[in-house]
Amino acid sequence: MTRRWTAWSVAGGVATGTIYALTPLTVCVVVVAAVVLPLFGAGLSSRDRRWLTIVVCAAIVARVLIVGGMFLRNIQVHDDQFVGATSGDEAYAMSRALRTRDIVRGWPTTKYDYFVAYDEYGRNSFIPALTGLQLIFGPTPYSLRLLNALLFLCAALLLFRVAYRAFGRVTAFGGLLVVLFWPSLFVWSISLLKEPLYFLCGAVAVTCAVTIAGDPRWRVRAACVAATVLAWATMRDMRPAALVLAVGGLATGIVLFIFTASKRAAFVAVASAVAAIVMLSLVPPLQRRVVAGVEAAAKVQMGHVFTVGHAYKLLDAGFYVKPATPAASSLTLRADEAARFVVRGVLSFVLVPLPWEVQSARELAYLPEQLAWYALVVLLPLGAWAALGRGRLAACMLMGYAAPTAVVLALTNGNVGTLLRLRGLVIPFVAWLSVAGIDALMERSKRLVDERGRVFGRVNLFDAALIAFAIAVVPIAYGTYLLFRAPALRIESVERVPITREERRVAGGSTLTAKLKVRGTGLRPMLRALIDQTPALGFVFEDPHSADVLVGEVPAGAHDLILFDGVQEVARAPRAVTIQSEPSPEMLALGAFSQLDEETAGSIAAVRLSSSLEIVNAGPRRPDANGRWQREAEMRVQCDPDPAGEGCVVGGVLLNAPRPPTLQLVLPSGRVVPFIVNELLPNTPPQFVTARVRLASAPEPLALVRVGDRDDVLDERAATVVAVGSRHATDVDVTIRAGLDQSRDGRVYRGRAFKAGAPFRLSTDRYVLEGVVLEVGETRQGESK
Repeated sequence: MTRRWTAWSVAGGVATGTIYALTPLTVCVVVVAAVVLPLFGAGLSSRDRRWLTIVVCAAIVARVLIVGGMFLRNIQVHDDQFVGATSGDEAYAMSRALRTRDIVRGWPTTKYDYFVAYDEYGRNSFIPALTGLQLIFGPTPYSLRLLNALLFLCAALLLFRVAYRAFGRVTAFGGLLVVLFWPSLFVWSISLLKEPLYFLCGAVAVTCAVTIAGDPRWRVRAACVAATVLAWATMRDMRPAALVLAVGGLATGIVLFIFTASKRAAFVAVASAVAAIVMLSLVPPLQRRVVAGVEAAAKVQMGHVFTVGHAYKLLDAGFYVKPATPAASSLTLRADEAARFVVRGVLSFVLVPLPWEVQSARELAYLPEQLAWYALVVLLPLGAWAALGRGRLAACMLMGYAAPTAVVLALTNGNVGTLLRLRGLVIPFVAWLSVAGIDALMERSKRLVDERGRVFGRVNLFDAALIAFAIAVVPIAYGTYLLFRAPALRIESVERVPITREERRVAGGSTLTAKLKVRGTGLRPMLRALIDQTPALGFVFEDPHSADVLVGEVPAGAHDLILFDGVQEVARAPRAVTIQSEPSPEMLALGAFSQLDEETAGSIAAVRLSSSLEIVNAGPRRPDANGRWQREAEMRVQCDPDPAGEGCVVGGVLLNAPRPPTLQLVLPSGRVVPFIVNELLPNTPPQFVTARVRLASAPEPLALVRVGDRDDVLDERAATVVAVGSRHATDVDVTIRAGLDQSRDGRVYRGRAFKAGAPFRLSTDRYVLEGVVLEVGETRQGESK
């Protein structure tokens, strides 16, 4: 017998040593659990201690099996760099802890390791604790999950003890079952996140507060004060304003305890609340201060709306037009807007996501838990009333501790996934109150449920609840989802329609290349449109079945039309937008190079300067009044797209502006010279005509008119005198040949109408004469000089 025990002892020691060598933290967690968990059964009856052992063992076995399954699933990808979590906050926390460990130990690192380890983003007191465990035990992702499970169990058992003493065994065990096996709480109890430690700190604070008020022994009270201070120190930097929420929660619990002491105290509380509301509505400075606090929460909520995932909005729709960070937001609210925001926030904390607003498979899988959450909320008022009658202090502390966290989450969150995760911070503290409501209902319906917990003396109550949930609740949930869900956003057609002057005005100077009429179902005002990766200039909502999309500069070709709600893609029409490349118009710019030196002026000749600029003709060089040189020239220019439709734009310079515009051109020599544009002509073949013109002036200028005189312009359109008729004292008739261009108002010469009776101006290097067109002869298309 002695040898057998010796053999078993040796085998057990070898096995323990082997496991400790592989995963030392697991052995430490098992030892601590074996020592700590039995302490929570102290003072219970043997029957209750046995039931507590069964419940806790079931919770432990379930968590160990899940962690073991995760290990087996990931066994093929394990290596020195694997941290047990491939994405999300878990991976970030483990990666940061391991990088910090490498830096502390002096192992080879990179600048990026230092950046991650000391980055302000994600800094909290959980990261140093995680780093310390990695330094002591090495990379231990699965052992850390077991450690978090132990912390969660300890927190749940602390609140179980409070509920057991205050509300009775049925409520205590019912709340413990809810907390230990609530699906989302179960998941993050075995995660690599900070929530289990945060929950433990909150449970310690509530337990110590109840114990200090109920236990007369000073040593116990001193130990509770020390434990509370330690819990607050641990959770202080774990999440933003954690200490404020913890202290505020206990303070709220104390206030509730005072105001529920008697009917008179409750009346005083109600009167104080009414007086506060009246003061808030009548005192503008106080109202502004409250609204400013609501604005700060709204800015944070807006930032959450524009994150990846399923977002929900609490403000009026017009506030979500322009995304902005809380620090950069200029949001201001009126009192009524702030009130609507608060009401929507409180309702959203309870209702979101509504069954008919579920958008993803994960949210659909979460739907049964959401309905269970609704049940907790419905039972909460009855349970709180019953709990106040059984253990007023414990009930007030549980309600008070949960209230500030719930309010902050309700007013600052805008992402469904984040809300579902953070709502778990409140559920453990209200679970026992809601179960107290079930207990109260059971006491009032003993005819329905007997002393052994059987419905009608036949079916176990737990089995009946499961049957009712499977038969009624789940089908109702999914039926509600199918019946009341919003119609899916779908694009049915995309049609290109003409651009009006109003759309050009809305474009605000940006290039507007197309207007699309989008028809479909489920369209909403706050959508954004992208043409592939290029944001559209605007999404103009008409109704849920029609909208316009204004398209800016987009490369030629076929593109996808994509609609976004915030940062989430909600609809796509593949290759629905076709942009055809259209050549930009070409014009002839007549003007002069100025401020030249003599050598540069002489070097100017017909040459292409760039793909859009070409010198077609150059006149003689001439000195100017400043001792510099100038030279007239004719340029062929390719216009840029003009968003306002006002004319030819080159390099952002409008060439047909009222004042002579100036282009800065680079000559082949590399010199940059100014070119003043005096006139703009179409780059199309002119229509040559002969016309009889009467010029009027004093006799001396009229005597200067000769055959061959040419209008002072370099282009071939220049009017040339081909014959001189009868001369009089104040006028002379001449026949000219000129090149005309076609316009919407008829034929023009140098931009002015050219027809019988139209004014005419002839400017040469010797004279300038005004006259009138008498007769226009035959048109000769494209005739050369």
